[in-house]
Amino acid sequence: MRAGLAIALFLNVSVLAGEGPFWTDQYDVEWTTPSDNGPMDSMPFGGGDIGCNIWVEDGEVFLYAQKSGSFNELGEYVKLGRFRLNFTPNSFEDPQRFRQKLHLQDGSVYLTAVSEFEIRVRTWVDVFTSSIHLTVDSDEPVDYKISFETWRYEDKLLEEPPKDPKMSNSSRWGSYSLVAYPGEVWKLRDQYDFDGDSVLFYHRNPAETQAHYVELEQQDMMAFKDEIYDGKKNLTFGGKMFGTSAVRGTRGMGEYLNRDYEYLSLVSSEKAKNHHIVIATHLAQEEQFESWRSNMDRIGLETKASLGNTDENREWWRSFWDRSWVVIEPDSTDHENPLWKLGQIYQLGRYQFGCNFYGSSPTKFNGGSFTVDPFKNQFDPDWRQWGGDYHTAQNQRLIYWPMLKMGDFDAMPAQFDLYRHGLRGAEIRVEKYFGHEGAYYSENTSTSGLVMGLAWCWPPNDHSPQKRIRPEEVPFGDPRIRGFTKGFAEEGMQYNASCGYHFTAPLEHAYMIMEYHRYSGNSIEEYIPFIKSSVIFFDQHYQKRQMMRTGEPFDDRGKLYISPAMALETGSMANPMDLVAGLEACLESLIELDSPSISEEDRAYYREFLDRLPPTPFYVEHEGRTMLAPGEGVYRSKPQKEVPQFYPLYPFDRITPADTEEMAVARETWLHDTSLAKDRIFGWQQKNIFAARAGFADDAMDLSVRKIFDGRKLMRFPSFLGPMYDWIPDHNWLGASMIGIQEMLMQCFGDTIYLLPAWPFDVDVDFKLHAPERTTVEVSFRSGKIEKLIVTPESRRDDVVFMQRGFSADLN
Repeated sequence: MRAGLAIALFLNVSVLAGEGPFWTDQYDVEWTTPSDNGPMDSMPFGGGDIGCNIWVEDGEVFLYAQKSGSFNELGEYVKLGRFRLNFTPNSFEDPQRFRQKLHLQDGSVYLTAVSEFEIRVRTWVDVFTSSIHLTVDSDEPVDYKISFETWRYEDKLLEEPPKDPKMSNSSRWGSYSLVAYPGEVWKLRDQYDFDGDSVLFYHRNPAETQAHYVELEQQDMMAFKDEIYDGKKNLTFGGKMFGTSAVRGTRGMGEYLNRDYEYLSLVSSEKAKNHHIVIATHLAQEEQFESWRSNMDRIGLETKASLGNTDENREWWRSFWDRSWVVIEPDSTDHENPLWKLGQIYQLGRYQFGCNFYGSSPTKFNGGSFTVDPFKNQFDPDWRQWGGDYHTAQNQRLIYWPMLKMGDFDAMPAQFDLYRHGLRGAEIRVEKYFGHEGAYYSENTSTSGLVMGLAWCWPPNDHSPQKRIRPEEVPFGDPRIRGFTKGFAEEGMQYNASCGYHFTAPLEHAYMIMEYHRYSGNSIEEYIPFIKSSVIFFDQHYQKRQMMRTGEPFDDRGKLYISPAMALETGSMANPMDLVAGLEACLESLIELDSPSISEEDRAYYREFLDRLPPTPFYVEHEGRTMLAPGEGVYRSKPQKEVPQFYPLYPFDRITPADTEEMAVARETWLHDTSLAKDRIFGWQQKNIFAARAGFADDAMDLSVRKIFDGRKLMRFPSFLGPMYDWIPDHNWLGASMIGIQEMLMQCFGDTIYLLPAWPFDVDVDFKLHAPERTTVEVSFRSGKIEKLIVTPESRRDDVVFMQRGFSADLN
């Protein structure tokens, strides 16, 4: 190794590890023992579009790497591979002292092992080149061996137990769309080999991917295959591994956690105190593989020349952390205090989301890029519950709503692009099956805009469980269909008891996009066609259904009658609260939106549409009390996981602190509605958010703390929550927690910014959050008083209203 490089590497490790104090330092996670439970004890790190899990086991350093958008031909979100690092001599083998620390201020994990001498390893991702770096600094010269390992060394048939309705027994759950599919499902192998003194590895999807073509054939869409988006065809993803002084090692087979794998290794040509190992990555949808390979070689050379830029990456993370923060009980030295730990989980959750800041695909609700080997079965490390390139929108949205107040605007378009890419498929489906305009997105929508395969269900066969077989199809508008109807599938509709007629998702994302514009000021012109098409669907669809029922397009009041439909996943009902509130929010935002794509004729239409919606919120009388209803004229007394009656509060902003009469009903509903099941708060449940929006500070804080500490937690890292409804680590669980905390601290409606609308009087907090019109609000709250308030720009200060426990107070 060149002497100059050795000095540079030493400085990169030692100087960064000794950076001066920063506000995130108190939330760093540090362990003093290696893993006792393999990858379940892993720690996350990442950046840009790369997420990694790292752990130390039996003297070896293990690393999983996952690159955003790496979906194979089955739609399965697969890892780039596993990497294993060994040293000779090896202080990690039987350390007298051990340290593993996530250093939030620079996004790195530091490993230290002391035996006869000390070895220090820093692992980090270069945000600017999407490359993974392992820098080694040792007191004595050491050799290293770094291995690339893949369990995808051959094509594998994903078999399922015949007629087994338990998806947890299905090897296909990582590609959820193909669970119970009656045909063969083949997971194709990776390609990998030595390339000089490096290892090149990649996966290339065929031009016709199985998951996509199965859906096209299943839903009679083959005639439109050239119009419908396929983000998987010819997709190639992988990387190149190399290192200082690295030379070709060996190829072989091994077994880890009862899974066979093949490996290729590189070894150091000489002992040294400093080493630098790099995994450069590349993902692209290229018709010709040679183009991908040429770009991979170029990226590898550029990364090898630069070896990453430590200073630029440190500044990127410092800027990330300076953008927004929530520090609960900032003066506390008791780090077992549940309130302090709530603040730590908030920062760690934001870090996990930040590790996919520039990804081509949104952070998956069910583990993101940080899943590990399944703990319940012997499937490979790509396996996860609810896997695949489709999106369950009610889960995904919870990751992206909190980014508005965090100001993490660059991370949000990946979620919006799901709907933009799928727009043509969603419109073709409406044209073909319903004969009108607009885009229809199911709750379980494929990236193509079609229904994902399992949700549509399969033709009668001898393989699929009965509940996964599509029953007799009846024509669109058949009077027997009043929502999900067992034994009948309406043409063009998915067949699913939970969400077959659950349509809120596109409206919520359309509203989120318009709020994104209001907060950030960023252009949303590329998303306007999606927003317009999603809104017009409901007007034309339900007018047509009503004409088929009664010969008139509207009900007796001259209003749109929305049926069949579902209130979230709680069951079928007419005029669901969440759906009507979502339409109101979108229409009002479209009328106000300053966009060259919206004409005055458009605005006139939106006003007319708004006038013919049934007025919300819907009320219902129960035991002498007026309460919010999940649908028009509906009351439910039995406990529900979801409570659509509160959607006018959140996310659709129909009821604000200024709406005193409606807010009084919302508070009455919170106190007396027996369907709320306030003892259930884990996973994606949002009652902490609703309590905050209704102004119940103590309830909101109690639910926030219980949400973090009462749930199931199997992994070592503090914010790797779950599993409950989803998979681990549960990112929508984190997102729902973070939204609740934000809504306790600040709520924004129109131009008004309400401070501390549901924050307990006796809990100190420092926060900086973003508000609409590119505004930031920074507050220090101590002993029931605001000690510091900075509003940027200053002109927005007059729009700030202080509310403590629901009552306004003088900011001075």
